[in-house]
Amino acid sequence: MANSVFVRTYIGDDDSFAVNRKEVFRYAGYGGLTDTKDEQIEKLLNEVIAECNEDLSYKVCYRQMELRWENSVPVLPFRTDSKNLAKCLEGSSKVVIFAATIGLGIDRKISRNRLLSPTKALLMQAYGAERVEKLCDVFCSEIGNEAAREGLFCTPRFSPGYGDLPLETQKDVFRLLECNIKIGISLNRSLLMTPSKSVTAIFGLREKNRAKSGNKCELCSKTDCLFRDTQTKEECHEST
Repeated sequence: MANSVFVRTYIGDDDSFAVNRKEVFRYAGYGGLTDTKDEQIEKLLNEVIAECNEDLSYKVCYRQMELRWENSVPVLPFRTDSKNLAKCLEGSSKVVIFAATIGLGIDRKISRNRLLSPTKALLMQAYGAERVEKLCDVFCSEIGNEAAREGLFCTPRFSPGYGDLPLETQKDVFRLLECNIKIGISLNRSLLMTPSKSVTAIFGLREKNRAKSGNKCELCSKTDCLFRDTQTKEECHEST
């Protein structure tokens, strides 16, 4: 298991992939629309969903491995001094490192609409962000359900660039997972991923009595972030 990179693909047409419209509007900066509906924007979002869905390709590659600790520091396949990540993984006996993407199709549609319809392009950006986060939620929930058979629960996921985990960690994750070969994600010199709607993250598996409920943003110190998730979420496999 430790030396293997696994790939999971999803169709995205079942209830677990239901669109969270509130999240789409939050990513787009239209948070108020969740309370006071704008019919024109709602209609445009319906168009975006219909246009983009046929081009979405849900894929995840990952490694799951035993996690050792030395002096309260997790021993990972790459060097990191992140205290935030160590706190996130606290008590974990296993670690999962993964990359997820919804493919290039939505990037092409966003590019096409930037001049033709900036509002539509904005909603496509937001919809893409919601879709890849939903993919991560579904994947984490699956792993959590499998880990539950061993009495383990998954921690919130933690990504390079969050808190004190440097974005440069992307390079280590890409080397470890062979993201380009496995699911077609590339990393440029600026550490930006293509397709743009892609995520890399790390989470732990630990016993329930060591677990703490919380969301993926709880360990990040950037409290003024526009995209900060302020809702408390249960442990990932308990949310299904």
